[in-house]
Amino acid sequence: MADRLQVTELDFDTIKENLKTFLNQQNQFTDYDFEGSGLSVLLDILAYNTHYNAYYLNMVANEAFLDTAILRDSVVSHAKKLGYTPYSQRAPVATINFEATSSSGDAGTMTIPSGYNFLSNQIDNVSYNFVVLNDTTVTKANSTYLFEDLQIYQGELITYAFTQNDSSNPKQIFTLPDDSIDTTTIKVVVSPAAGNTQTTVYTKVTEVDNITTTTPAYFLQESKNGKYQIYFGNNSVGKKLNDGAVVTVSYLVTSGTEANKANNFIASASIEDSLGESITTFNITPQSAAAGGSDRESVDSIKFSAASQFSTQNRLVTFKDYESYILNNYPNIDSISVWGGEDETPPVYGKVYISMKPKSNYYISETEKARILETIVNPKAIVSVEAQIRNPEYIYIVLENYVEYNKTKTTQTATALKQAIRNAIINYKTTNLDKFDSQFVLSKLQDAIDSSDKNAIIGSETILKIQKRFTPSLDSSKTYNINYGVPLHRGTTTNKLTSTEFNVYDDTGTQRLVQLEEIPNSFTGITSISVTESGTGYTENPTVTITGDGTGATAEAVVVNGRIESISIKNRGVNYTRALITINGGNGYGAAAVAVLDERYGTLRTVYFDTSAQRQVVNENAGTINYNTGLITLNNLRVLSLPTGLTQIRMTIESERGILNSIKNTIITLDTEDPISIVTELVEY
Repeated sequence: MADRLQVTELDFDTIKENLKTFLNQQNQFTDYDFEGSGLSVLLDILAYNTHYNAYYLNMVANEAFLDTAILRDSVVSHAKKLGYTPYSQRAPVATINFEATSSSGDAGTMTIPSGYNFLSNQIDNVSYNFVVLNDTTVTKANSTYLFEDLQIYQGELITYAFTQNDSSNPKQIFTLPDDSIDTTTIKVVVSPAAGNTQTTVYTKVTEVDNITTTTPAYFLQESKNGKYQIYFGNNSVGKKLNDGAVVTVSYLVTSGTEANKANNFIASASIEDSLGESITTFNITPQSAAAGGSDRESVDSIKFSAASQFSTQNRLVTFKDYESYILNNYPNIDSISVWGGEDETPPVYGKVYISMKPKSNYYISETEKARILETIVNPKAIVSVEAQIRNPEYIYIVLENYVEYNKTKTTQTATALKQAIRNAIINYKTTNLDKFDSQFVLSKLQDAIDSSDKNAIIGSETILKIQKRFTPSLDSSKTYNINYGVPLHRGTTTNKLTSTEFNVYDDTGTQRLVQLEEIPNSFTGITSISVTESGTGYTENPTVTITGDGTGATAEAVVVNGRIESISIKNRGVNYTRALITINGGNGYGAAAVAVLDERYGTLRTVYFDTSAQRQVVNENAGTINYNTGLITLNNLRVLSLPTGLTQIRMTIESERGILNSIKNTIITLDTEDPISIVTELVEY
């Protein structure tokens, strides 16, 4: 009896071979030559048909599930079942102060109408159009009309009118023809019939629980061809359109991310005030550059966001609720971190903290923060919980690589090998860093360096330094707390904390260009003495003796009710790397204590180099370093100015550990534009 046909292999060649094997096992085709016969063509057709059907059914099965779907139409359809609408392109928003001066001293008002245009400065040789979305009116003050913090949106306002026809459009669905819509700017106005001046404003449905049979509301969805559609209720959920109703839809068509950072605007036309005066001269002051522009949501993002948004149930309670909701409504975010006030030191109850890294910059402007809180977070947040947005804290890694290699085992030049190592480091950065809740592991980075040319590179050693940057308050004394958040390596004469330069006054009032420098302490004193056993029976203060490899430290015990309550330091001494505490006398016994050395604390000074290249100290005690916690405190630092082109002071120091973790609002990154961020020295074997 013939064997069964094998059906588990689905590629064309295997299917055809299985068909031939099956036929050869039949008595009629035992010695048949399939390759030279017409039957071979029929086998090809059968194999192709089987292969096509297998591929088709496999794709159909994949498209039936959100996780495995590939086509955008399928993913959008699955997302709709979860109540999720993919976000559209978003228009960048800029904030300006707009001032118009009237020639009349009479009282009056001025209105900037919806759709009024501004032209931005050029970005990549292109100027972008910005508009006002809503009529904005101010009253004249003296002879000036001042529009403060006026928000303008990039794009063109487009308006379409649709007439409802129950016979041709029974589902009351209207397709918006433009691809680059910002759906957050959609406005829908409905009149009962053509020529009827009575209008009703319809609002977008966000929660069906609040919709009644007479609520004037519209729904938004993405259609199968990628266009957005609006549709209306059925008199059960939302008010239904009557036959012949005219639907007027206006929205912004935007360039999205292309117009981010646009600044410096000019007005496009005159504006007439309530007194009839046409004003053409304006003073426009940028308050914040355009930000928040984003591209349309990708398929992968829809898969992630649909499930996350469904779990939030349109409310902000857990950390994940905040993350998914903000990402959906403000997609110009590369990474987001949310944590509760109970995780602060000290705890702050009733607050939630949000930190966001935008896609095209390091920070979000203060204006954008306020807009995000006002329009996105607060309307959905719990009333008793206050949300606050914090800037990310960046830790910049600085790498000094020493690579030993055998040049006879590679065709690369030394320059090419250095570039390959640099590319490996940048690839590690792109893959593992630049986001919240990330981790830097030095050993894994060194593996990547060694793998850049496995044949030639014998081994490598990398010194990991970390850098913090801060913007000083110029010409005012201020204490700065710079927290690295990781243990720091105690400096030596040749390897210690340094900073970029800045100008200060010395003791004589002369301006000096100085930098911060760690004092490599070769000696330490006694920081404190901790009582581990209080003892008993002490009627007098016992003698506290400090022995060790240093000199000069003295201390005194404090006795309360026959027990030693504490030991106070009278002289910290010097040169201690270890110390032993002995307690004698006082008529008691059993007391014991241990010394805490200040070897984990360091001092910073400000120095400059004179014309003879000699180091001169301006301030011997400019700040302190806690090597355990990574906290640097700069005491009453008065920075007069920074060198031309610099806006921040950078402090660089070696890390004690090769593993760095980002927590809360910390982001670990590497500044590829900084020439000292990657330094590689090749050593020939």
